[in-house]
Amino acid sequence: MIGLLKKDLYVADKSGRLLMVLALIFSMVPSLGVFGNTYAMMLAVMMPLSSIAYDERCKWDRYAAMLPYRTGQLVWSKYLLSYLYTLLGGGIIVLGAFLRGMTTGAADWKETAETSIMLAVVMLFITALGLPMLYRFGSEKGRLAMILCMGVGVGAAMGLMGIFGEPPKLLELPLPVVAAGIAALAAGATWLSFRLSVHFYKKRQNGAYV
Repeated sequence: MIGLLKKDLYVADKSGRLLMVLALIFSMVPSLGVFGNTYAMMLAVMMPLSSIAYDERCKWDRYAAMLPYRTGQLVWSKYLLSYLYTLLGGGIIVLGAFLRGMTTGAADWKETAETSIMLAVVMLFITALGLPMLYRFGSEKGRLAMILCMGVGVGAAMGLMGIFGEPPKLLELPLPVVAAGIAALAAGATWLSFRLSVHFYKKRQNGAYV
Protein backbone atom coordinates (compact mmCIF):
# COMPACT_ATOMS: atom_id res chain seq x y z
CA MET A 1 0.00 0.00 0.00
CA ILE A 2 2.80 2.42 0.87
CA GLY A 3 4.44 1.61 -2.47
CA LEU A 4 1.23 2.44 -4.35
CA LEU A 5 0.89 5.73 -2.51
CA LYS A 6 4.52 6.60 -3.24
CA LYS A 7 3.94 5.86 -6.92
CA ASP A 8 0.99 8.25 -7.03
CA LEU A 9 2.97 10.93 -5.18
CA TYR A 10 5.90 10.61 -7.59
CA VAL A 11 3.56 10.92 -10.57
CA ALA A 12 1.86 13.97 -9.05
CA ASP A 13 5.11 15.57 -7.91
CA LYS A 14 5.52 18.44 -10.38
CA SER A 15 1.86 19.33 -10.89
CA GLY A 16 1.16 18.83 -7.18
CA ARG A 17 3.88 21.25 -6.12
CA LEU A 18 2.64 23.88 -8.58
CA LEU A 19 -0.95 23.55 -7.39
CA MET A 20 0.12 23.77 -3.74
CA VAL A 21 2.09 26.95 -4.40
CA LEU A 22 -0.89 28.49 -6.20
CA ALA A 23 -3.20 27.42 -3.36
CA LEU A 24 -0.89 29.06 -0.81
CA ILE A 25 -0.79 32.30 -2.82
CA PHE A 26 -4.59 32.35 -3.13
CA SER A 27 -4.99 31.65 0.61
CA MET A 28 -2.75 34.60 1.44
CA VAL A 29 -4.85 37.13 -0.47
CA PRO A 30 -7.58 38.53 1.83
CA SER A 31 -9.82 39.61 -1.06
CA LEU A 32 -10.07 36.07 -2.42
CA GLY A 33 -11.59 34.84 0.83
CA VAL A 34 -13.42 31.53 0.48
CA PHE A 35 -12.14 30.96 -3.07
CA GLY A 36 -8.53 30.63 -1.93
CA ASN A 37 -9.46 28.15 0.82
CA THR A 38 -11.71 26.16 -1.49
CA TYR A 39 -8.97 25.95 -4.13
CA ALA A 40 -6.57 24.56 -1.53
CA MET A 41 -9.02 21.83 -0.55
CA MET A 42 -9.85 21.03 -4.18
CA LEU A 43 -6.39 19.44 -4.36
CA ALA A 44 -8.05 16.48 -2.65
CA VAL A 45 -10.14 15.93 -5.79
CA MET A 46 -7.75 17.09 -8.49
CA MET A 47 -4.82 14.84 -7.55
CA PRO A 48 -6.65 11.46 -7.53
CA LEU A 49 -8.35 12.48 -10.77
CA SER A 50 -4.98 13.25 -12.37
CA SER A 51 -3.52 10.02 -10.98
CA ILE A 52 -6.29 7.89 -12.49
CA ALA A 53 -5.91 9.72 -15.82
CA TYR A 54 -2.16 8.99 -15.83
CA ASP A 55 -2.82 5.34 -14.98
CA GLU A 56 -5.20 5.03 -17.93
CA ARG A 57 -2.76 6.71 -20.29
CA CYS A 58 0.17 4.50 -19.23
CA LYS A 59 -1.88 1.26 -19.04
CA TRP A 60 -0.82 0.96 -15.39
CA ASP A 61 -3.69 -1.39 -14.50
CA ARG A 62 -2.35 -4.09 -16.83
CA TYR A 63 1.03 -3.94 -15.15
CA ALA A 64 -0.53 -3.79 -11.68
CA ALA A 65 -2.38 -7.05 -12.40
CA MET A 66 1.00 -8.83 -12.37
CA LEU A 67 1.99 -7.35 -9.01
CA PRO A 68 1.10 -8.81 -5.59
CA TYR A 69 -1.58 -6.20 -4.90
CA ARG A 70 -5.24 -6.91 -4.27
CA THR A 71 -7.89 -4.90 -6.10
CA GLY A 72 -8.96 -3.27 -2.86
CA GLN A 73 -5.42 -2.04 -2.23
CA LEU A 74 -5.15 -0.54 -5.73
CA VAL A 75 -8.42 1.31 -5.27
CA TRP A 76 -7.88 2.33 -1.64
CA SER A 77 -4.56 3.98 -2.52
CA LYS A 78 -6.54 6.62 -4.47
CA TYR A 79 -8.70 7.31 -1.43
CA LEU A 80 -5.58 7.65 0.72
CA LEU A 81 -4.12 10.05 -1.85
CA SER A 82 -7.27 12.18 -1.60
CA TYR A 83 -7.17 12.18 2.20
CA LEU A 84 -3.47 13.09 2.21
CA TYR A 85 -4.10 16.09 -0.03
CA THR A 86 -7.07 17.03 2.16
CA LEU A 87 -4.65 17.30 5.09
CA LEU A 88 -2.20 19.24 2.93
CA GLY A 89 -5.01 21.57 1.84
CA GLY A 90 -5.90 22.22 5.47
CA GLY A 91 -2.25 22.92 6.24
CA ILE A 92 -2.04 25.35 3.33
CA ILE A 93 -5.12 27.21 4.60
CA VAL A 94 -3.61 27.53 8.08
CA LEU A 95 -0.22 28.59 6.70
CA GLY A 96 -1.87 31.13 4.40
CA ALA A 97 -3.82 32.58 7.33
CA PHE A 98 -0.63 32.78 9.39
CA LEU A 99 1.29 34.60 6.64
CA ARG A 100 -1.68 36.86 5.98
CA GLY A 101 -1.84 37.72 9.67
CA MET A 102 1.90 38.46 9.73
CA THR A 103 1.64 40.89 6.82
CA THR A 104 -1.83 42.44 7.16
CA GLY A 105 -3.11 41.37 10.57
CA ALA A 106 -6.31 40.15 8.88
CA ALA A 107 -6.25 36.54 10.08
CA ASP A 108 -9.33 35.23 11.89
CA TRP A 109 -8.27 31.91 13.42
CA LYS A 110 -11.74 30.82 14.48
CA GLU A 111 -13.12 31.41 11.02
CA THR A 112 -10.07 29.69 9.49
CA ALA A 113 -10.59 26.59 11.65
CA GLU A 114 -14.33 26.45 10.92
CA THR A 115 -13.75 26.91 7.17
CA SER A 116 -11.04 24.24 7.07
CA ILE A 117 -13.21 21.68 8.87
CA MET A 118 -16.25 22.44 6.73
CA LEU A 119 -14.29 22.20 3.48
CA ALA A 120 -12.59 18.98 4.62
CA VAL A 121 -15.98 17.38 5.26
CA VAL A 122 -17.23 18.55 1.87
CA MET A 123 -14.13 17.05 0.21
CA LEU A 124 -14.79 13.70 1.93
CA PHE A 125 -18.23 13.54 0.37
CA ILE A 126 -16.99 14.74 -3.04
CA THR A 127 -14.30 12.04 -2.97
CA ALA A 128 -16.90 9.44 -2.03
CA LEU A 129 -19.05 10.59 -4.95
CA GLY A 130 -16.32 11.15 -7.52
CA LEU A 131 -14.03 8.12 -7.36
CA PRO A 132 -16.69 5.51 -8.23
CA MET A 133 -17.67 7.62 -11.23
CA LEU A 134 -14.06 7.82 -12.38
CA TYR A 135 -13.72 4.04 -12.18
CA ARG A 136 -17.06 3.48 -13.88
CA PHE A 137 -16.82 5.98 -16.74
CA GLY A 138 -13.06 6.61 -17.01
CA SER A 139 -11.19 9.80 -16.25
CA GLU A 140 -12.74 11.96 -19.00
CA LYS A 141 -16.40 10.95 -18.83
CA GLY A 142 -16.16 10.42 -15.07
CA ARG A 143 -15.02 14.01 -14.56
CA LEU A 144 -18.05 15.32 -16.45
CA ALA A 145 -20.43 12.98 -14.59
CA MET A 146 -18.96 14.05 -11.25
CA ILE A 147 -19.36 17.77 -12.06
CA LEU A 148 -22.94 17.16 -13.21
CA CYS A 149 -23.89 15.29 -10.02
CA MET A 150 -22.22 17.92 -7.85
CA GLY A 151 -24.13 20.66 -9.65
CA VAL A 152 -27.43 18.81 -9.30
CA GLY A 153 -26.77 18.13 -5.60
CA VAL A 154 -25.87 21.74 -4.81
CA GLY A 155 -28.83 23.02 -6.82
CA ALA A 156 -31.24 20.65 -5.08
CA ALA A 157 -29.93 21.60 -1.63
CA MET A 158 -30.22 25.32 -2.37
CA GLY A 159 -33.68 24.81 -3.82
CA LEU A 160 -34.93 22.92 -0.77
CA MET A 161 -33.46 25.54 1.56
CA GLY A 162 -35.17 28.26 -0.47
CA ILE A 163 -38.52 26.49 -0.19
CA PHE A 164 -38.40 25.24 3.38
CA GLY A 165 -35.69 27.46 4.85
CA GLU A 166 -32.80 26.21 6.96
CA PRO A 167 -33.55 23.08 9.05
CA PRO A 168 -34.06 24.59 12.54
CA LYS A 169 -34.16 21.22 14.33
CA LEU A 170 -30.69 20.39 13.04
CA LEU A 171 -29.33 23.78 14.05
CA GLU A 172 -30.71 23.36 17.56
CA LEU A 173 -28.90 20.08 18.17
CA PRO A 174 -25.71 20.09 20.30
CA LEU A 175 -22.51 20.39 18.29
CA PRO A 176 -21.14 16.94 19.38
CA VAL A 177 -24.35 15.29 18.16
CA VAL A 178 -24.14 17.06 14.80
CA ALA A 179 -20.43 16.20 14.49
CA ALA A 180 -21.06 12.53 15.36
CA GLY A 181 -23.89 12.35 12.82
CA ILE A 182 -21.79 13.89 10.06
CA ALA A 183 -18.87 11.56 10.90
CA ALA A 184 -21.13 8.50 10.75
CA LEU A 185 -22.62 9.67 7.45
CA ALA A 186 -19.16 10.31 6.00
CA ALA A 187 -17.93 6.87 7.12
CA GLY A 188 -20.97 5.19 5.58
CA ALA A 189 -20.61 7.13 2.34
CA THR A 190 -16.90 6.24 2.15
CA TRP A 191 -17.56 2.54 2.74
CA LEU A 192 -20.26 2.44 0.05
CA SER A 193 -18.08 4.47 -2.30
CA PHE A 194 -15.13 2.12 -1.82
CA ARG A 195 -17.22 -0.99 -2.49
CA LEU A 196 -18.61 0.58 -5.66
CA SER A 197 -15.14 1.61 -6.81
CA VAL A 198 -13.79 -1.92 -6.32
CA HIS A 199 -16.78 -3.34 -8.23
CA PHE A 200 -16.36 -0.91 -11.12
CA TYR A 201 -12.58 -1.45 -11.19
CA LYS A 202 -13.00 -5.22 -11.54
CA LYS A 203 -15.65 -4.82 -14.23
CA ARG A 204 -13.43 -2.41 -16.18
CA GLN A 205 -10.49 -4.81 -15.90
CA ASN A 206 -12.67 -7.56 -17.34
CA GLY A 207 -13.56 -5.38 -20.33
CA ALA A 208 -17.15 -4.60 -19.30
CA TYR A 209 -16.72 -0.86 -19.92
CA VAL A 210 -15.20 0.49 -23.10
